[in-house]
Amino acid sequence: MIFSSYPFLLLFLPLVYAGFLLLRRARLEGVATAFLVLASLVFYAVWDWRLLGLLLVSIVANYLLGQLVAKYRSKGWLVLAVAGNLGLLAYYKYAGFLFAFIPASTGWNIVLPLGISFFTFQQIAWQVDLYRGKIERPGDPLRYVFFVSFFPQLIAGPIVHARELLPQIDTGWLRRSLPWQLGLSLLAVGLVKKVLLADSLAPGVDSLYSRAAAGELLAAPDVLLAAFSYGLQLYFDFSGYADMAMGLALLFGIRLPVNFRSPYQSGSIIEFWRRWHITLSHFLRDYLYIALGGNRRGAVRRHANLMVTMLLGGLWHGAGWQFVLWGGLHGAMLVINHRWRRLSSWRCPRPVGVVLTLVAVMLAWIPFRADSLATAARMYSGLLDWHWTWSLGDTRVVLDEVLSLRIAQSAPLVCLAFTALALLAPNSRRLCLSLGYLGRGVLVAVAFFLVLKALAGQPDRAFLYFNF
Repeated sequence: MIFSSYPFLLLFLPLVYAGFLLLRRARLEGVATAFLVLASLVFYAVWDWRLLGLLLVSIVANYLLGQLVAKYRSKGWLVLAVAGNLGLLAYYKYAGFLFAFIPASTGWNIVLPLGISFFTFQQIAWQVDLYRGKIERPGDPLRYVFFVSFFPQLIAGPIVHARELLPQIDTGWLRRSLPWQLGLSLLAVGLVKKVLLADSLAPGVDSLYSRAAAGELLAAPDVLLAAFSYGLQLYFDFSGYADMAMGLALLFGIRLPVNFRSPYQSGSIIEFWRRWHITLSHFLRDYLYIALGGNRRGAVRRHANLMVTMLLGGLWHGAGWQFVLWGGLHGAMLVINHRWRRLSSWRCPRPVGVVLTLVAVMLAWIPFRADSLATAARMYSGLLDWHWTWSLGDTRVVLDEVLSLRIAQSAPLVCLAFTALALLAPNSRRLCLSLGYLGRGVLVAVAFFLVLKALAGQPDRAFLYFNF
């Protein structure tokens, strides 16, 4: 089920929230936990009920293995648990990539289970934390199922640690005040990002990348437009999901970690990765980079560890060499950034650093969106061909297209406006907190009106990270 859809906004969420409020009023904490678990499983099954069994098998197997990891603190049990999770992920996500030689005529077609990258990493972190003693024991099985399946973060994160989430549903959690106004405000902001901004960029992005995939050599201005448009679409789509996840969780009295802090306002690539997909960055740092040795064995080993981490981070996003290239580009930029800081005392003026970082990040999105390395290479080669193909038409046509969210003619203008928004606007949480009660009420009313109006007659657009 998609957050930005009529069934979720007008049926699922109101019914689940009404049921939760009734149980909260009666102080039935165990029943409320079970109710939210059931609602979350229904939420997942609506997308494809056949994959619900896989999620449940993963949860049960991890819980049982977690019992053994916690009891014996044995590296063998930990290795088995981690290998089992990675094996499941490898089969469903990478089998086609690893065994590309198998002909299509065999009918071997594996469907990527929704959210598998997220709930797998979340459970790996739980197993490692048990082994390290950061979590004393697995605890109640119902609470564990809640931790994995809680619907606001189940499909696309953020990647949540049990030691952060489970204490929030300890005895007395239903007696805490609900920050429902902040929750609704974040939900509204996320919906605006997704429906009014990200989805409006989607047709132009699809058209440009489809042309490149078909063999057309795009000129440099079109390549830049494709890169920036997709970078903005991805940011507003994914950060919109993160805002909605935080907002929905707050409605139930649960605080999820912040996953984005205005990353396109970063002054360096190091800063970018401290602001973009923060929970994944922390996971890769804590459970991969540090495990490889981190920065404890000299500069050369540190940079090698950084490259390996980013290459595997790229592969986590998708089964294709284009994702490996994307990870490699970011790994190389991080190595250069770290070496520059170590060897030079000169610091780039922040405005210049923001522009350079933004351009580098946007150009690196090209292989991330491209369907193959060949398409990405074709688009990069187009950067050498500078001739203008854009035609904005007259002012009235541009204005009409912007207001109706049809941006084929006005794409460069809209892309520029959205870039300015990403560079200048405050992050969602800060914006919502600064508005006060009245401001949040106005924001929610206007946002829901515009979003519900925009959704009328349009097919539901899945979040981009559903593909990863």
